[in-house]
Amino acid sequence: MSDSIDRDTALRLLDGLEAGTLPTADAGFLVEELDPVLVHVIVKYLRESYPASNPAAHAVLERVVALTSSCPAAVSKSKQGESDPVSEWFEAEYGFSEYHGRGRELVALIVDKLDS
Repeated sequence: MSDSIDRDTALRLLDGLEAGTLPTADAGFLVEELDPVLVHVIVKYLRESYPASNPAAHAVLERVVALTSSCPAAVSKSKQGESDPVSEWFEAEYGFSEYHGRGRELVALIVDKLDS
């Protein structure tokens, strides 16, 4: 899959989970298409960007839970992506908190790293 398709698919998943514009079944189809690292990064980014103190947290995290509950691939890919060298590189060099509110930039960084 080309990096632009990965980027578009990852952004559609991220935006859909964040804004609630993507039905859970459609999110599952996107997960199936994505690299495990991107699945891991999106899930972890959303979990860390929406702590309980954030008013939007309940809705966003509810959508993440619905996805991981209904799509076994989301859980397995996220676990697989967590141990990938790209994920380890990101967490060693940056951190999800640095990208709070900048999920699109995070996706672009990870896609570029996966592509190199």
